[in-house]
Amino acid sequence: MFKKRQRPDGEAPGHGSEEGSRKRPRTDRPHRPRPQAVDIDNIGAIKKRVRDIERQLARGNSKLPANKQRDFERELAAHKLRIEDARLKKDRSKMIQKYHMVRFFERKKAMRFAKQLEKRAAQATDPEEASQLTADLHVAQVDIDYAIYFPFMEPYISLYAAAASGEKSETNTAAHYLRTPRPPMWSVIEKTREEGPAALEKLQNRRPQTSSNSEAAQDPAEHDVPAKQSSKKARKRSPRNEAKTSKSKPSRVEEGTRRTNDDDDSDGGFFE
Repeated sequence: MFKKRQRPDGEAPGHGSEEGSRKRPRTDRPHRPRPQAVDIDNIGAIKKRVRDIERQLARGNSKLPANKQRDFERELAAHKLRIEDARLKKDRSKMIQKYHMVRFFERKKAMRFAKQLEKRAAQATDPEEASQLTADLHVAQVDIDYAIYFPFMEPYISLYAAAASGEKSETNTAAHYLRTPRPPMWSVIEKTREEGPAALEKLQNRRPQTSSNSEAAQDPAEHDVPAKQSSKKARKRSPRNEAKTSKSKPSRVEEGTRRTNDDDDSDGGFFE
């Protein structure tokens, strides 16, 4: 019976065979780290990601798959919107800090006027005086809402600055301040008061209106086309071009007539 050959000492299994020769030691190569998610609260990281995406799109859209390019564009739009929101939030805090004292003092003054007018309206016996006090009370109440709910992102227009600069009457100080002309935003707030506090808060937190700038930025080519056409027409009608056209070469018919006239003149002079 056939006996199996014994393996010599120190010989590893598979040594000398094809399988053993093909096996190679496994190298521990470092794996590439996966891209981490962008921290939404970190504006610096968002701006860095925006620059990276813009570089990827600028290298050549033909090298990127369509789905990858679409994802990059959506991510870029979302990050730009976050950057714009952060900028508006920063500007909003600056505007609040800038006009905080003026709004505070005018709100306190309007509240003091409202308390005084409420007492006087309750004690008034003359109907004309009572109606006038009620109208002044309404103005003071709107002034309170004006100082509170004036849009944060817009420059605050003072209510009592013009009245403070003029002459004051010691007998009726409230009427002196409340019967002066009001800014345009005052009437807007007066109408918005009827819709409730939610509408006033919406007005308070509205973004600045830049419709004219956005329309001009959306279609710049439409504004450039008439200018280009007018410049071309001006070039065509310029005196330099008119001089060039006047000095232009004559047509073939004119050259032929000139030659025949020259030949007739020269022949007659030669034979004479």
